Amino acid sequence: MNIGIFMHTNYFEDFFVKGLGLSEEEYVNSYHNDFSFDYARLLNKSGIHTTIYNFTQKGDEVRTYQHGVVDCTVKFIPVSKLYKAYCAIPYSHRTPIGKFISQYVSTIQNSLGDILKEDAIDLIYAQEYASGRFERLAHTAKQLNIPIIAAYHGGSIHKWILPIKKRTLHKAAFLTTLNEDEHHSMVAQFPSMSSRIKLVPNFVNSSIFYLRDKETARAALGLKPEDRYIITVGRLFEHQKGHSLLVEAAQHLKNVPHLKILIAGNGPDEQSLKELITQKGLEDRIVLLGSIRDKETLANYYNASELFVLPSRYEGLPLVILEASACGLPTVAFNVMGVRGLVQDGVNGLLVEDLDPSGLATAMQKLLDDPEARAAMGNNAQEIVRINYSEEITSSKLMDLIKESVGIEAAMRLWPIAETEGSLIPKLPILESQTHG
Repeated sequence: MNIGIFMHTNYFEDFFVKGLGLSEEEYVNSYHNDFSFDYARLLNKSGIHTTIYNFTQKGDEVRTYQHGVVDCTVKFIPVSKLYKAYCAIPYSHRTPIGKFISQYVSTIQNSLGDILKEDAIDLIYAQEYASGRFERLAHTAKQLNIPIIAAYHGGSIHKWILPIKKRTLHKAAFLTTLNEDEHHSMVAQFPSMSSRIKLVPNFVNSSIFYLRDKETARAALGLKPEDRYIITVGRLFEHQKGHSLLVEAAQHLKNVPHLKILIAGNGPDEQSLKELITQKGLEDRIVLLGSIRDKETLANYYNASELFVLPSRYEGLPLVILEASACGLPTVAFNVMGVRGLVQDGVNGLLVEDLDPSGLATAMQKLLDDPEARAAMGNNAQEIVRINYSEEITSSKLMDLIKESVGIEAAMRLWPIAETEGSLIPKLPILESQTHG
């Protein structure tokens, strides 16, 4: 079976080059730090091949690669002249309607159906159902008579776009959400689709992210053993990630000796963040690590730290919390959508109300001052990940949705009958009802 994953970003250079500082070569040879590559690796274990599609402003020909780390195909499809013309319109991407149109237009490619047909794609996975890209992909899926699954990865449907989505989202075989807040919202907005809206959370690669010896991790990174470390990981994008709030919080922690706050990631707001850190006189307290693409290195940074902090204003379901939790760290974060489903206040971390930097500092100080509470919450964090966010659990949910999406006949054709305990039993889905109340 072949699944085509379409990324939500308008075009590759906008997000991965400008936002993350990646070249196309790095992306296809070594980068594998987002859900698409995790899904490709996971699905490959079930005999499913994945092609990850990105639209691009570079070149005029479709470019195809075999990824250097993950066993999947990566394909770049040039955007049309129509999209390039749309981009020339001033402020064409600024408003929610303009952004929706830009996502729609960027996906208009006359040969898209032929490309997917040539690649023998059996199912389309669209990263964001809120994106204008979904409507174009759903049209192509109908032309090819294949199903489409549309997912939520942090992009909620804007109220101005909702009337459009009420007319189009029914075309999806399933909608998937990452957190219960979004699940409840979507069921309320689309009651006729409630049985096709499923909660499929992120998962952690436990072969990389696990509890390691703290001193060994610090030595591997060249960190001073006498210093104390707090870490956050995320794209430097102030509108969502709120790193300025963490800088403000750090001002309240100047009394903590030898404290270093590590910020891993890069993005469009890196320069303004550097200027804010200098303005606040925190250059010796806050360390910008840049993007950490090697996951083993990232796992060491988690293990070298005493707690994880996430100053985001909103999230989908932040994988970084799961990774840090798997490494035994409690989390301090704001009580916002996408976070409160992961962090139980007083159990595996602390939640702070109202995006209050001083409250964030107080919560961090509380855990820094209480090693027993920190250890207990870290243990709870590990257990929550083990029980609820394992690769096996997510794989099972995904496979069930994929099999039901393609139908029983196709499932029997794509997954041969397997011999189990002396009998022949078809590998067909058994879907449990997901009720969140």
